[in-house]
Amino acid sequence: MKKEIEFPDCWEELTASEWVYLLRLRRKLETQKGLTLIDIKREWCRFVLHGRGCRPKIKEDYYLLIDSLASTLTWMWTESEEGKQVALSFRTTQNLLPVWKNLRGPLSVGSDLTFGEFRVAVSLMNEYNQTHDPETLQMLCGVLYRRQGAKFGTAYFDGNYREEFNPARMDLYAAAVQMMPEYIRWGVYAWFAYFCEYLLTGVFIIEGTEVCFAPVFERSGSDTGTTGQNLGLHAIGLSVAESGVFGNAEQTDRTLLLKIMLKLLNDYQRAEMIRKKT
Repeated sequence: MKKEIEFPDCWEELTASEWVYLLRLRRKLETQKGLTLIDIKREWCRFVLHGRGCRPKIKEDYYLLIDSLASTLTWMWTESEEGKQVALSFRTTQNLLPVWKNLRGPLSVGSDLTFGEFRVAVSLMNEYNQTHDPETLQMLCGVLYRRQGAKFGTAYFDGNYREEFNPARMDLYAAAVQMMPEYIRWGVYAWFAYFCEYLLTGVFIIEGTEVCFAPVFERSGSDTGTTGQNLGLHAIGLSVAESGVFGNAEQTDRTLLLKIMLKLLNDYQRAEMIRKKT
């Protein structure tokens, strides 16, 4: 009886181990002389097939299959015409590495990110974009990957998958991810960077309704350029603080990011309705 094996054709279909191995291969491609992109693609395909239970009887057919699958990975990599520049084309808000050792990362689509941790993480990401400082990247990973919530996995679960973010514990967060390999740290950065991009223009499905926050950022004066990487957080933060809807600044920082975004979008839509009537 033949066994059918599903081979991923989009980011969302990767397992955590496949994602980590891909990051490892990406690092090898950067540092190891003589390796080509097709070498990396073939090795990753071999790893995926083996991990999903493919045990070929005829080696020649197996090699042909690997070669054929490698040619389908155009969605995964971008390559310049001369082939001199190669990059992973990472485009998903799904967190492909939800857990690393005893630390938990953000839920997919950033659904458990608080406004405070998001604000700090964006600041660190911007700093890393400018300096490429490894310690800044480590700090970013530490902010996003924290120990699990005290009540997680119990009958008294309070919805907190990770311990509450505390900016006073930044050094401890960084120390907790000290042993995280550099190639995995880059993967954490890639996910968060794409999430920030998606927050600007993408469509979220919240309680069955499609929502796009683009008007909020247009109103706050942010853009998609380098100077707009802060996502207009300063203007947004001022707006939220002045409204007092979520309490004081500390309480606002503990509020879920998407909850705040929904409030700001609602305010924008109401203002637009009033403007159109006048």
